[in-house]
Amino acid sequence: MTALPPLAGLRAAVEAAGAVVLSHFGTATVTTKADGSPLTQADLASQDVLRRALGALLPEAGWLCEETPDDARRLSREFVWVVDPLDGTKEFASGVPQFAVSIGLTRDGVPVGGAVFNPASGQGGASMGGAVEFWGFGRLPAPAKNLSEARASVSRTETADGSLAELLPRLGLASCEPIGGVSYKLLRAAAGLEHLTFAVQPRSEWDVCGGAALLAAAGKVYRRLDGVPVRFNSPDTRVRSGAAGGDPVLVAQMLEVIESGKACS
Repeated sequence: MTALPPLAGLRAAVEAAGAVVLSHFGTATVTTKADGSPLTQADLASQDVLRRALGALLPEAGWLCEETPDDARRLSREFVWVVDPLDGTKEFASGVPQFAVSIGLTRDGVPVGGAVFNPASGQGGASMGGAVEFWGFGRLPAPAKNLSEARASVSRTETADGSLAELLPRLGLASCEPIGGVSYKLLRAAAGLEHLTFAVQPRSEWDVCGGAALLAAAGKVYRRLDGVPVRFNSPDTRVRSGAAGGDPVLVAQMLEVIESGKACS
């Protein structure tokens, strides 16, 4: 049986990539990819670091990465690295320090390891085989028993475009902060800086796999809003549902609110 890579090696990889990303912060030139999304030198430089480092940690693993052409051979691999070299490129390019390097390691579609690191804030987390560590976080809020006590983070884009306008009043959260970078928000929820994070629009596997691994290792959950089980290394790399991550009780309460709204519509 293949042994999982060491947690220390995964942390070293994500921090090395983060250092490269940070070296370009504030100076990167932005180009536009075919799908209209932004791309910088930092995305590509981080990808190069991760390809080498993760390949050394687990050479037989498949590779799924935002900035690499997809290789269908990953579908037959037991282990697959699911990587976003720079999640939150829009924020990065705009000088907003809300971005992260995200790494997930799946085994037969289930995350068994992950690491997310925001080099601008120094906040990060890494997990492997159930062990987890976080760094760069100060004092954390007390646990919340219900949504009315919960601190949440949400997408800056979804806040600006009105996607959350109908849902937020129904949840009755204690506070809700728009933050950039999907994986950065999942990291914060896994560490406990917020009790809950959620998005109502689809995301890609590489946006969420590393954060989902951290949540699971920290005793928390990542759930699709449509109730479909979360699986990674799929032929379609788009997670075609919104999702919530955080404390299991709070995520369950949120899903109940959503279901009650469907029943009344």
